[in-house]
Amino acid sequence: MIGKAISHYKILEKLGEGGMGVVYKALDTKLDRPLALKFLPQHLASDSAEKERFLHEARAASALSHPNVTVIHEINESEGQIYIAMEFVEGKTFRQLAEGKELSLRKVLDLAIQVCDGLAAAHRKEIVHRDIKSENLMLTKEGQVKIMDFGLAKVKGATKLTKAGSTLGTTAYMSPEQASGEEIDRRSDIFSFGVVLYELLAGQLPFKGEHQSAIIYSILNEEPQPVARYNNQVSPKLEEIVSKALSKDKEERYQHIDDLQADLRRERKNLEYTRAGQPTPSTAVVRPKKNLLKYLIPASAVLIVFLFILILKPFKLEVGPEQKAVAAGNSMAVMYFENLADPGDQDHTGDMLTNLLITSLSQTGGLEVISRERLYDIQQEFNQPDLKNISPSLASQIAQRAGVKTMLLGSILQVRPQLAVTTRLIEVSSGRILNSQRVTGFSSDQMFALVDSLAVLVRNGLNMTNTPQNETKSVAEVTTNSPEAYRSYLEAVELEKRFYTAEAKAALNRALELDSNFAMAYFLMNRLGEDESSRRRALKRAWELKGKVTEKERLQIEAAYANDIDRNLPKAAQILEQLLQKYPHEQSSYMQLGGIYAGLIEYEKALQTFIRGLKSDSLDKSLWNTLAYAYAGLNRRQEALEAVDHYLRLAPGEPNPYDSKGEIYFVFGEIDSALYWYKKAVSFRTDFITIEKLGLNALVQGDYASAEKYFQQFGSTADKGQKAWAEMDRVLIPVHRGQFRHAHQQLLQNLSSYQTQKLQDQIIESYAILAIVDGECGDYPAMLDYAKKQVTELKKIPGNIIYGRDLLALAWLKNGDSKMAYKILAEIKKDLSGEALNQQRRYDYTAAILAFEEGKYDLALEQFQKAWQVVVPNHAPQYHFAVALLKAGRTAEAIQELQRLKWWSPISFPNISLPVFIGSYYWPIASVKAHYWLGVAYEQTGDKAKAITKYEKFLNIWKNADQGIKEVEDAKIRLAALRKSA
Repeated sequence: MIGKAISHYKILEKLGEGGMGVVYKALDTKLDRPLALKFLPQHLASDSAEKERFLHEARAASALSHPNVTVIHEINESEGQIYIAMEFVEGKTFRQLAEGKELSLRKVLDLAIQVCDGLAAAHRKEIVHRDIKSENLMLTKEGQVKIMDFGLAKVKGATKLTKAGSTLGTTAYMSPEQASGEEIDRRSDIFSFGVVLYELLAGQLPFKGEHQSAIIYSILNEEPQPVARYNNQVSPKLEEIVSKALSKDKEERYQHIDDLQADLRRERKNLEYTRAGQPTPSTAVVRPKKNLLKYLIPASAVLIVFLFILILKPFKLEVGPEQKAVAAGNSMAVMYFENLADPGDQDHTGDMLTNLLITSLSQTGGLEVISRERLYDIQQEFNQPDLKNISPSLASQIAQRAGVKTMLLGSILQVRPQLAVTTRLIEVSSGRILNSQRVTGFSSDQMFALVDSLAVLVRNGLNMTNTPQNETKSVAEVTTNSPEAYRSYLEAVELEKRFYTAEAKAALNRALELDSNFAMAYFLMNRLGEDESSRRRALKRAWELKGKVTEKERLQIEAAYANDIDRNLPKAAQILEQLLQKYPHEQSSYMQLGGIYAGLIEYEKALQTFIRGLKSDSLDKSLWNTLAYAYAGLNRRQEALEAVDHYLRLAPGEPNPYDSKGEIYFVFGEIDSALYWYKKAVSFRTDFITIEKLGLNALVQGDYASAEKYFQQFGSTADKGQKAWAEMDRVLIPVHRGQFRHAHQQLLQNLSSYQTQKLQDQIIESYAILAIVDGECGDYPAMLDYAKKQVTELKKIPGNIIYGRDLLALAWLKNGDSKMAYKILAEIKKDLSGEALNQQRRYDYTAAILAFEEGKYDLALEQFQKAWQVVVPNHAPQYHFAVALLKAGRTAEAIQELQRLKWWSPISFPNISLPVFIGSYYWPIASVKAHYWLGVAYEQTGDKAKAITKYEKFLNIWKNADQGIKEVEDAKIRLAALRKSA
């Protein structure tokens, strides 16, 4: 055939051959363009069924006009040979891509989204391809995906091509229903594409077998290995997407290819926020708050001080979920703008319009606009978590529950070439439409102008036209002039609510890259910054830009500045009271204000503020979560579990409630129950914060292999800070084994990397742990050197009052200079004068440690008791306190404290975890030494059997510890004596 002319086509070369025909590259001599000619083989041309199938391909493909489907130019016959003239596609098949070098996750998602586009076009024409496989998908040199070979396509109303008892399609890519010879629909294509997606990600097929029957058995009966087993870049969400596409039950599969594409787009969007050169998607991991630097600032620590309120006056608040608020005058709920042009609202146009309009209308004097957070909480109560798709009747119920007078419903009719939006202003009590509008003529990049116009129309509908024009600013003036920046900001807000902090931070960084004057983005960065310095810089920048926000947001910024930067708690409280008077449903402000009053020792005010917050919104997830920890800190187990269960009912699909429930059990020493709930949290997201807690628990149990595995998983992220914390965790393994010199070397190696990357928090923590392990080795000059370096780094953080001098005082004492140690202690006391009580305890705690080191155990206990006065009763155990109790003859109390030290590791809640430097970094060592001191304690009580058990346990953990550890030598002597006497 090479060189032969068929009609006006000249055959150039053979491209391939399959069961349905032979394909040649040809030249269209009329139009001087290359194309592909597909011929039905001669031996099949006489078979009417095969001939019909061949013609069927041409008809099916020619019915489609889409850039991701090969173009059919004509079907014809020449010299008894039937052929199809089609677009010549130069590139690689997906099979070649899968077999070549590893594809990046970004590339796979880009390819998959294009395939979905092409299949969606086919399915809209009611065409089912039926032979989606990697050989039938090509990537052109220009980066465009082409779906090829519609030879087996099923068109509604066409002749059925499947023969009795036969199956069509390539076996390894068949859906279960196709492999069983059952009737198929578009969902079969979705399954087959799921196989291709798996193949691209894993580099191998999900269903295998040595022959066709074995493959069909696998498809029908076996579950494929998790794709993440072969590709560690695959996120839990992408794993879930692939798994759903490959569901054997077609009712549980994606029902439409558009739904699959929507999920792929969301996953692709997440990748946009990773740092350049990082192919792995940023994880949703939050660093557990054993990173203590942020709690050294009074404002940061005082936010949770409301726990102390409950010690003074416990209460039980009941707000029935069926309770309806009384409609306030001139109050409004702006419901979600339904995006009819894009039902999935993939580009967040509906989300942006809704939030921008709320922001604009909230400037209107005399009008209370309910926040999106409040509406979302109410919608959850109706078991309708999707804000984007609510019926008018449900919207009315939500508005009634919110107690508003009017509600605004909106629809987006089209996005391109111009936005077209309709709105209806409805009186909630009667359902009467007060005003309806249709607005067009604005392009997508004129969204802010559109919102300004809508806001004017809504105010007119409310007869609030007497609002002075100068009281309201254009929405761009109080947000940003960049739609893309605002889109990224909204994504960051949503991600932070779900505790997906790394992804939220990435989205926020993108927003600030697009608009460096975006005030509220900086304000959010105050919570999400890499370290204390970056958080304070963000807050200061938000303060500088406070003229570019609404009044409510300005008050929030000013309160935070007074609290965090000026450390003026009375001023911060005054600002928040002013805010809540005007905006009574601003939930986060109740939490902050209650904490500030507690820090000011105004407990009754704090209590009333807390109650006001719950009455304002009994569906506040964060409030129920924090309440659970509060009860746990107060040793009120049952109420703590009830509160966390309430949180879990409000957010059953999120990992954090399960994590919180695990921590509640952990605080009460119920480790098995804690691990059960930790693992439930991880089942939602394998990279969630909980994975590190599982590692820390494995560490204290001496299961170092599991600890290493969990820490490695914790660090498998593109976030450099997260990777660094995982490295810090791995150092704890030799520390726990008593191999301090080895830990020292690892710390130095890591420190060099942290300094290169300018990871301030990790540098500071490295110096602290280096000082402690060198102290354990008896190298006190080195301990002093690292303590000084830590002080130098901490001084760089503005507003840090202690800046590591507690550890420095201990280091001087260890070096024999008690005069210098107590001079530093006096300086700490002076600098803490006038600060909140929760900061003043730092002096008492440091004084207790110094007294302990000098053998003044009664004085140490006295100072410890002063420190304990401003922490919750059920706080973390403390090593020096436990040993001081034993030395002072209070053996029973010492045993109780030491028993808790055995299994304790840091948790997320700061007031329970005792955020002070010395004790916090000592816990891996304390958890082992607790066994030694329990041996001593049981020896003193005469319980030799228990003493022997504890000494054996201690010596087994430190069997390969460094030489010269005094507790090891003493334990060996004591154990030998006990065994001899036994």
